[in-house]
Formats: sequence, C-alpha cells, structure tokens
Amino acid sequence: MEKHNYTNPSHIQDLSHVEVGISIDEERDSSGFTKRKPISDRECIYKCLRNCEQMTGLNKKQVQRLMKHFEVMENDAEDILNEYPPL
Repeated sequence: MEKHNYTNPSHIQDLSHVEVGISIDEERDSSGFTKRKPISDRECIYKCLRNCEQMTGLNKKQVQRLMKHFEVMENDAEDILNEYPPL
C-alpha cells in the first residue's frame, strides 16, 4: 500500500479571523444570508437583450441597436430613474 504525501498539521489552526467576503453587488438580509442587490430596469432590459441576441426569429442588427441604447453606464443612475418612472 502506497503512502500519500499529505501531513496533518500538528497544531490546531485558528481560522476565526477568516470570513467570507461579500462582493459589491451583494447585501445581507435580516438573517445574515447574502442576496443580490436589485438591478435597475435598464440593466434588466439590457441583460434580456444580451441573452437573446443570437435567438432565431429576431433581427440581430435590431437587437444589437437596442443593446447599444440600453447599455448601462455607471454614471447614469439619475437618468435611469428619470427615464423609467416606477410602475
């Protein structure tokens, strides 16, 4: 029987200082679980267009033109609120 090259550390490691990082697009709920932050309507439309760009039955150039129109910029948050009033 062959031996493996793993050696168990002789002392117990204290990993209490290590925590799971939270990314920019996540937040914690009241229970402490992570969830994604809500996205704007404009970003939602862009993601839908990007997912169906190659879909059969749609005009690819039209979808690409709409994607350019709905492309999300980080500095246009105020414009998005003004452009799409709440439903």
